[in-house]
Amino acid sequence: MIFHLLSCLLALTSCAEQYNIAGNTSASFLDGRMLYLRVSPDGVQENCVDSCEVIHGRFNFIGDVDSIVLAQIYMDEQSMMPLVIENAKLTVQVDNVGQSVMGGPLNEALYAFLQKKNRIENEMWEVEHTGIRMLRDGKSPEEVKEKLNPKVERLNQKLEELETKFIMDNYDNVLGPGFFIQLCNQYPYPIMTEQIRKIVKKAPPSFLCHPYISHYVRTAQKNMHLIEASH
Repeated sequence: MIFHLLSCLLALTSCAEQYNIAGNTSASFLDGRMLYLRVSPDGVQENCVDSCEVIHGRFNFIGDVDSIVLAQIYMDEQSMMPLVIENAKLTVQVDNVGQSVMGGPLNEALYAFLQKKNRIENEMWEVEHTGIRMLRDGKSPEEVKEKLNPKVERLNQKLEELETKFIMDNYDNVLGPGFFIQLCNQYPYPIMTEQIRKIVKKAPPSFLCHPYISHYVRTAQKNMHLIEASH
């Protein structure tokens, strides 16, 4: 009986994902602060699975989770950065210009995507400030719009294509559903945009069966029917 119990415990333990997240930071304001590792298995409720203090620019999370999950590192209630808790030793770097995670194929895919996304968003920021300078130099809003709108539209299209491809490439792991949920959360209520329709149309059942995604899609479809009926 005892041998059987031990065997069951060992079997359960072997299914767990062990993580070791070693962090370094050159941001002095983080010293002495508590950091929290939070996961959201259902895409709605976040659970804190670990915490640690930053001491002399170093911090460390060590523990087990039941499966590979997308997580966020928080300082107090402020989200600092995402990462994937996978069965690998992860190295996190935080400084004044950005964050990065090394270790594990999913984290490599995530941060390759985020770097591309950040570059596009920086271009958008530059266009916005170009518009502000043009207005200060006496250009009319119509002139600014005519000059900059084509570039804004190209960047928006580029970003949408990047996001869509990232989700589709990761339908069958935690990255696809995780980023799709973030994409949906930017809207005040569930709606079916062309981008969301395209993602859902090509998605496999494993993706569509995610509790948050299935609920979002059903609600969004109902909302779109109501909007169409009102017109």
